[in-house]
Amino acid sequence: MTSAAAANGAKLSVTERMARLLGVVPWVVKQGGAHLDDIAARFDYPREQLLEDLTQRLFFVGVHPFTPDTLIDVHISDGIVDIQYADWFSQPMRLTSEEATRLLAAGRTVLDMAQGRGSQPGDHESGADPLVRALTKLSLSLGSEGASAVDRIDVCLGQAPAETLDDLRRAIDLRRQIEIEYYSQGRDQMTSRAVDPARLLSHDGAWYLFGWCHRAGAERVFRVDRIGALTVTDSVAQVDLPVGPAPSLSVDSVDRSATIRLAPPAAWAADYYPVRQRTYHADGTVDAVFAVAGESWLARLLVQLGPRGEMIDSHTDIDPDLRAATAARMLERYRR
Repeated sequence: MTSAAAANGAKLSVTERMARLLGVVPWVVKQGGAHLDDIAARFDYPREQLLEDLTQRLFFVGVHPFTPDTLIDVHISDGIVDIQYADWFSQPMRLTSEEATRLLAAGRTVLDMAQGRGSQPGDHESGADPLVRALTKLSLSLGSEGASAVDRIDVCLGQAPAETLDDLRRAIDLRRQIEIEYYSQGRDQMTSRAVDPARLLSHDGAWYLFGWCHRAGAERVFRVDRIGALTVTDSVAQVDLPVGPAPSLSVDSVDRSATIRLAPPAAWAADYYPVRQRTYHADGTVDAVFAVAGESWLARLLVQLGPRGEMIDSHTDIDPDLRAATAARMLERYRR
């Protein structure tokens, strides 16, 4: 048998491949193995992409510390695919009520996102059914009081216009180049850029777009809430960014920064964390300009440094009393 997608030579988008793979894994495990052609036909999964995802993606899925007993095992012989869950997955999870509540809230958010993009329970390609069953079990384990507490949780992955996120996801799925008007807060200017979008990431209350910027001739990261005009063009993305682990925010990609004056005993911070610039003074103090990807990270650093670190300048709207406010919240939690 040949899948419809394979028959017409179509290629699946990253999102479509992920949705199908989430359905493939439990189905193959339940069957005790299956032929590549049968999997491709059942899930409308082009054989070449299916083989690539099984051998170059799924093979590396696991949990820390990523030893053989924590990785999913994929074995293919004579076209027969055998998938074995890692030993770690067979161990019963021991979650506190707080951990279970967080997991249930996150799972419901993922389910809402999947259904909002056309996946419905009962659609075996979407992988939604296993998630629904897992969330149901988790909800029952919490009891009515714990489950109702989740309903009162408002999950916000970041502040960004919904239509902008939808357009970016569409451009990524279709591998289309975009044209954007982007405000760089560090440079205080609006620029026009052509970008080959690659990934979206929610981090510390903000959405970020990773992609190839043709103006810079390099990979760049853009805060989605600073994107003004956005046009999804008919041009195919020219640059394929390497597939790998989830991207991280680097010092070059973040345009928020804060200058901290470090006393000599705290000078280690300028070596431990990436900084954009440092100025040494005769008394041994160091003025270090830290890239600030998230305000919570900066708050933790300031509390850790204590009186040995003084924020003397922030190039954005960071609260100058951030350390005192954070320390007060931590003290209040301790008193409880």
